[in-house]
Amino acid sequence: MTISWQWVFWFNVPLALAGAAWGALILRELAKPDAVRGYDVLGTTTFVLGLTGLVLGVSRGGLSGWGDPTVIVGLGVAAVLLPLWVLIERRSRAPMLDLKIFRDRLFAAASAAAFINGLARFALMFLFVFYYQGAQGQSPIAAGIRLTPLALGMLIASPLAGMYADRHGSRTLAALGMLVTVGVGSGMFNSPNTAAMMGTVPAYRRGVAAGARTLLQNTGAVLSIAFVLAIVTSAVPKSTLFAIFSGLAKGLSAQKLDPFIANMHTALWVLAGTSVIGAAVCLLRPRHVAVPDRAPEAGAAPAPAALTS
Repeated sequence: MTISWQWVFWFNVPLALAGAAWGALILRELAKPDAVRGYDVLGTTTFVLGLTGLVLGVSRGGLSGWGDPTVIVGLGVAAVLLPLWVLIERRSRAPMLDLKIFRDRLFAAASAAAFINGLARFALMFLFVFYYQGAQGQSPIAAGIRLTPLALGMLIASPLAGMYADRHGSRTLAALGMLVTVGVGSGMFNSPNTAAMMGTVPAYRRGVAAGARTLLQNTGAVLSIAFVLAIVTSAVPKSTLFAIFSGLAKGLSAQKLDPFIANMHTALWVLAGTSVIGAAVCLLRPRHVAVPDRAPEAGAAPAPAALTS
């Protein structure tokens, strides 16, 4: 029996349904909903259009050239709409992203590190897949086996890093995780950094904080793909790129593959440099910060504070 490749997209469906059912059974609300609620249509639309323009412009720049009209229009749309989105969020009654939570230094530094983490790491898996299957002509199974240690390293390192961070703080561990980069480094960074972000906001704002973390990390991931595409496709003939991206590069000579391999090395150096910047951002966070457990009521004394790092 042969199963077509489209079935890979159904792999997560039963797991998602099981997770949703389990969450509905065990999760309980810890805080009351915000008094001011609503859907930020203007802010969401502006952000999506601005980010789309940025990704389109950057990803097509390497293929079509930076003077291509589509590239210019895309980058122009991003240059106008993304700053406009920030202004909209600052004045919105119920913003898509509450910018006030970034006034906390720990949360702001951890959020920036989450964005840089997505920017520095997400494209690596994408890049390695095309290298193994395209440039080296390996089968999907062989390429998957070569990438398995990355997932195993993260699986093992994540809980250990979480336990260490609970006792000794997350600042140094998150910075080291950024430097180690993939696999074990992802595990060293993700759980401590997320715990630090959630621990620095009161319970009634943790939903907003979790949304901000996801938004920033996913935005970094999307831009990571776009920037890497712009680098690896630069000055490489489209016929060669098609052969590599379709996994049909076995017949290509080393001379034709050389520009792609050289661009891939450049992309890896750029991502490594981005990780170093992320490590520096991790070290900008304070060692300890007071965390209120709940929203203070009018006229009441402040709630007891916990310490996190």
